[in-house]
Amino acid sequence: MKKTFAIVLALAAVLSIPGRAQDGAAALDAAATALGAANLRTLEFSGWGYDYVFGQGYHGAYQWPRFNVPGFTMSLDFATPAVRDDRRRAQLENPPLGGGFQPLFGEQRQIWVASGQYAWDVVGGNPVAPRIRDDRRGVTEGRLEQITLTPQGFIKAALANKATVKTDTIRGARKTLVSFTTPAARYEGTLNDQHLVERVQGWFGHVVLGDTTIEAAFSDYRDVSGLKFPAHIVQWEGGYPLLDINVTEVRPNAAVTIDVPASIRAAKPAPETGALERLADGVWLVPGYANSVAVEFRDHVAVIEAPETEAHSVAVIDAVKKTIPGKPIRYLINTHSHFDHIGGLRTYAAEGATIVTHRDNIPYFQQLWAGTRTIAPDRLARSGRTPVFEGVLGSRLMTDGSKTLVIYHYPGNMHNPTLLMVYLPREKILVEADSFSPPAGPLTSPPNAIPNLIHWYEAVQRLKLDVEQVVPIHGGLTTMDAARQIIERFSPNQTN
Repeated sequence: MKKTFAIVLALAAVLSIPGRAQDGAAALDAAATALGAANLRTLEFSGWGYDYVFGQGYHGAYQWPRFNVPGFTMSLDFATPAVRDDRRRAQLENPPLGGGFQPLFGEQRQIWVASGQYAWDVVGGNPVAPRIRDDRRGVTEGRLEQITLTPQGFIKAALANKATVKTDTIRGARKTLVSFTTPAARYEGTLNDQHLVERVQGWFGHVVLGDTTIEAAFSDYRDVSGLKFPAHIVQWEGGYPLLDINVTEVRPNAAVTIDVPASIRAAKPAPETGALERLADGVWLVPGYANSVAVEFRDHVAVIEAPETEAHSVAVIDAVKKTIPGKPIRYLINTHSHFDHIGGLRTYAAEGATIVTHRDNIPYFQQLWAGTRTIAPDRLARSGRTPVFEGVLGSRLMTDGSKTLVIYHYPGNMHNPTLLMVYLPREKILVEADSFSPPAGPLTSPPNAIPNLIHWYEAVQRLKLDVEQVVPIHGGLTTMDAARQIIERFSPNQTN
């Protein structure tokens, strides 16, 4: 009796060891069978819900802007691999604080596609190569990751990448944990006792967040034509909500065809930036998808804005050094805290430049930069430098007698409360971000952000700035008169 009791205790102890390995192939086969993944070539699902614009919160402590999504369809081709994300978005928040194209008038349709090594958007029915890259994976990897962030896609990826499998007790319930690594990220998924995927988490290196995660949670599974699929999908990136979809229709092995357009196959990667364009004596535009401006002083250079990525900032720095040799970049002036405007900040800090930003951004940037960067260490992580910040409150004058610029904070803008603009009084040049992004063609309807345009225009008038040329971070060179004409056309009572 004592011997039997000892054996039972020993067996219980073995089974209670957390994270105990199990037969990986059997567990994955069971999941593939339960989910109906084995014979699944394509998948299309539709629904409605909400999405959030990543990195565009009103300020550091604010959630990403949230929008209604009355229509959502995702089409997946597991073999190619390929994905098409087609969604209709509408304004939800009032007041519309933050970025992400708000406020929206009516519905906005967004179509994002990736197939194999190619990624593109569909704008007005035309395929367009995307330029914004918010992390080191690039657009293609980030979009194709959506396949792995479905239950069937995760199990297929686990089988293809020789996943390791173990069991563990999580909040009192036995779970199966499936882990594997791809060239894009490291993944772990949680399976319940019915072999259904409850959660997927991926780890990768992000230019702003450092080592971070993208997650998807699945609930309320239903039987659909021989497979099981969740009726509710929620995604997070970096701990922030990204997508919340109620699935209303699932089409296994649908006729999904995602061909790469000839124009996208033939397109050559655009350079990170072009050659510097002289705006005035000692003032240079550094053109790109998002612009920067270099201002030359007697013994140093100040650069306005470090958008997008480290690769973009490296290209800008190289172009500035080539055009203005022998003078270090002493200051990087940041207009605000949205991710597409701070993705390259750390590159300048690695150069030894002081980051000049609104005072209230400094604790936020320090928090963002305090995390680990082991997955894709950038120049600052490798340099060991301690970043130097300088906070602006109200205004900040920079001058050495040969060149003068003034940084102005214009509070109250709904896009971001810390917005700064930079004025060069002698040259009558004003650099601004996101308050006025001139359209490429004639306007037929009010621009989404006309309230922010009006706020900025009134701030310039209040400060009595004599401006001959406006340099937007997004868009081409323009004038105050162009801004006034838009305001008078769509809000005629605002400029009286």
